[in-house]
Amino acid sequence: MTSDAVAVCRAQNGAADVCPVYVNDAFIALFGPMDMVSAEQHFPMTSMHRDLLDDSSGKPQDAAELRRADGSMFLASATGFGFKDEETGEPRSCVTYRDVSSLLTEKRDPKHLSGPDKTGFQEDTVALKAAYERILGALNAHPDPIVIYDADLRLVYRNDGYAASVTDNPSELVEGMRLRDVLLLAIEHGRYPAAVGREEAWIEEILSPNSLSQEAENVELAGDVHHKLIRSRAANGDYVVIRLNSTELVREKRAAEAVQGRLIAALNAYPAPFVIYDSDDCLVVCNDAYRDSMSNKPDDLKVGMHRTEVARIAVRAGKIANAVGREEEWMSDAHQSMDVSKPVQDLELPGDIHHRLLRSRVENGDLVILRIDTTELVRQSRALEQNSEELKKANAEITHMALHDDLTGLGNRRYLAKQLEEFTIRRSQTGGEIGALHIDLDRFKQINDTMGHRAGDDVLVEVAKRIRLVLGGSEEVARIGGDEFVVLVPLANDPKRAADLAEVLLKDLARPMHTHGKECRFGASIGIAQTPLSEVENLLTNSDVALYKAKHRGRGRAEMFDHSDLEDVRNAKTLADDILRAVEQGEFVPYYQPQVDSKTGQIVGVEVLTRWLHPEKGIVAPSEFLTFAADLSVAGDIDRQVFERALYEARRLPAAASDIITLSFNVSEDRVNLADIDELGHMVQAYPGQVSFELLETIFLEEQDDTFLRRLDQLRDLGISIEVDDFGSGHASVVALQRINPDRLKIDRRLAGLVTAGSGGLRLLRSIIEIAQALELGVTAEGIETKEQAEILAKLGCDRLQGYYFAEPMPFSELTTFLASQPVISELTAFEPGAG
Repeated sequence: MTSDAVAVCRAQNGAADVCPVYVNDAFIALFGPMDMVSAEQHFPMTSMHRDLLDDSSGKPQDAAELRRADGSMFLASATGFGFKDEETGEPRSCVTYRDVSSLLTEKRDPKHLSGPDKTGFQEDTVALKAAYERILGALNAHPDPIVIYDADLRLVYRNDGYAASVTDNPSELVEGMRLRDVLLLAIEHGRYPAAVGREEAWIEEILSPNSLSQEAENVELAGDVHHKLIRSRAANGDYVVIRLNSTELVREKRAAEAVQGRLIAALNAYPAPFVIYDSDDCLVVCNDAYRDSMSNKPDDLKVGMHRTEVARIAVRAGKIANAVGREEEWMSDAHQSMDVSKPVQDLELPGDIHHRLLRSRVENGDLVILRIDTTELVRQSRALEQNSEELKKANAEITHMALHDDLTGLGNRRYLAKQLEEFTIRRSQTGGEIGALHIDLDRFKQINDTMGHRAGDDVLVEVAKRIRLVLGGSEEVARIGGDEFVVLVPLANDPKRAADLAEVLLKDLARPMHTHGKECRFGASIGIAQTPLSEVENLLTNSDVALYKAKHRGRGRAEMFDHSDLEDVRNAKTLADDILRAVEQGEFVPYYQPQVDSKTGQIVGVEVLTRWLHPEKGIVAPSEFLTFAADLSVAGDIDRQVFERALYEARRLPAAASDIITLSFNVSEDRVNLADIDELGHMVQAYPGQVSFELLETIFLEEQDDTFLRRLDQLRDLGISIEVDDFGSGHASVVALQRINPDRLKIDRRLAGLVTAGSGGLRLLRSIIEIAQALELGVTAEGIETKEQAEILAKLGCDRLQGYYFAEPMPFSELTTFLASQPVISELTAFEPGAG
């Protein structure tokens, strides 16, 4: 590094003047800043540089008397060379100035410098040129923009990165260009989207002293690119600016802030207090619920606040009921240190509010605290403790109720299972066999239906009493549901005891009893199973199988379990049990088959049909279960379930549809006789459309008494229309129809196929329709499977048509879709009913 003054210059204003590009510290120390060079100095120095710019060969220059920065004069010797800038190709001059005043005292002529002095000047100049070129190469290789402006904000130097950040054409960026012009050029090339529309104002902001004095500044460029500007001021007044590409940092920060924002929002939405302290127990983040739980002024809690100070704020605000009266103790460092070590802590807050604190330290040392509101649990626990004696008594009662029947006081199924287990243990210890008697009352349903449930309850209580009276001390009885009872009998001393007891019970239960001033007869059927013919685990099942056999062999008798008929009985019994279970679970559901007006093709009604929605078998048709349901006396229950559900579903039909669509239900004679008129009326009124009962034609004969006919009138008073179903398949006469006075006849589905089978079928159907028309009844033809059948029956005079040709029975969800998609069956609009 030379100690001589060095200046590098370029031409300015053509060749009229020169402009310094670089001066070293020795130059500034000797002459002062270039703009401070005196007039006496300026001309000889300019002359030296201009000569070199014109002739690049290195050569010594004549010594000249120049003025130092302090005003003193000295004799300077100058040696320099000319070269071209590698990037721009512009000529440059490099001159080294050396103070040779000392040569005067030695009587040396400065015009004839030679030897070592001249050689040293040349070596320094070459080294300086190499260092300068190395510096420029390094700065251009740096990817981030670097630029130097002089004190007048004129461009002195810029690297390639800076040029690319300003313009698409780097040649437009020339030395000496003012910063304002550089900014305008950058705006023109779309580098600063923030300046668009306010260019002058934006430039003034950049050029303001306040902006230029900032050591660091973030700048957003086009395309969501971000730079960080780092400014520094050189001793000679130059502005040195380095841009660092901070795009990824800015985007990562933005994403982190978005994640943090979502986290804070989620925490604030969480109702329970939540907080995180760092490894130094200083507050990092908390939700609003935590702030509210710790202070009356949530803003009192600041990020960075120590946990103990937060706790003291809560104590002073009266937020911790446990600390009331013990504030100093709770605010002490010792107490706070003790508390933080507890992973779980229960706190009582004002207003009898209770929280459980869950503390945990995570891997980075953060302390995470979650509060759970345990108020209800604490209050319930307190209530349980206060009423422990009553609970013990209640538990005893509950245990008894769990094992016993409320009505009769006998044991229930659970009690029976417990007793059978004890019988089994005793058998394994002392030997002997076990017998089980399964008892089912005959005609019990009729008693309930005709005399009412209170009479049925009286019967059950009496039966329980009679069974108890004939049992021995070691024999047990339980009521396992409805009118079914089971007796367990130890047979160690008398193998025939079970059969003998069954005969006694049959006679005893056949005796009539009186209730509510009336004599009541019921009787019983009994199934018997005994070990070892039946395994203990199958004893109750086999006695039930035997009961089923007794009932199907005529009732009022006892039957012993026999393996020979096990399979058939079990299958039938399994189905029966499944039906009973299905009734209890409400598995019988309505399916709907549309009925259309034969004249307009509009859907005017649906027949509600019963289907069994079996959990394993899927949809089961009525033919597979109705007979068994009748034997089990649950056909009426099934009808009622389907009726209630259909009315409930139909209320969800669009108003326009429900006003015109008739719901038709198949009902049994028992359903008519035993229906609760008030309850039925309430359900029917909930549906805005017409409700119709379809009665099997075979049950309506001339012999029906006046009570039945009055019942039909009551149904009509409720707004229910009466239809005769399957007309033409039974034995009803015109006289019977006149007595019943239905609103509509429904022709048996088997007759629909006769319309295309020949003239005989047509005559029969025409006769039935003419009878209905003579009685002023509507006529529905069902079982229609072809368009030809539909057209003929419409012409014969059937005003409603039903069958697979129009639609199969469907669940309610499909019905609503069907109604929405096919409000009118257009193919029927051309029919001329009655024209046959």
